[in-house]
Amino acid sequence: MQQFEYKTFNIPLKNALFSKKQDLDIESIEDALNLMGRVGWELTTQFTRQKNGFSQYAVLIFKRPIVHSSKNKS
Repeated sequence: MQQFEYKTFNIPLKNALFSKKQDLDIESIEDALNLMGRVGWELTTQFTRQKNGFSQYAVLIFKRPIVHSSKNKS
């Protein structure tokens, strides 16, 4: 049966004063996502955590298959 391992990342969101607009560095996030994909991680879901009505950070959840090496027992 296929098994998976999981990894989570928190990405802080910069809130504008008295506003719910988030300022994200999309290029940096895209670079990080591409790096994760190159080493076998797949983004499965994301959500934001809020405090006082403002999103504080985004949570990204990744998974990848666990590869079991089969050694020849002789």
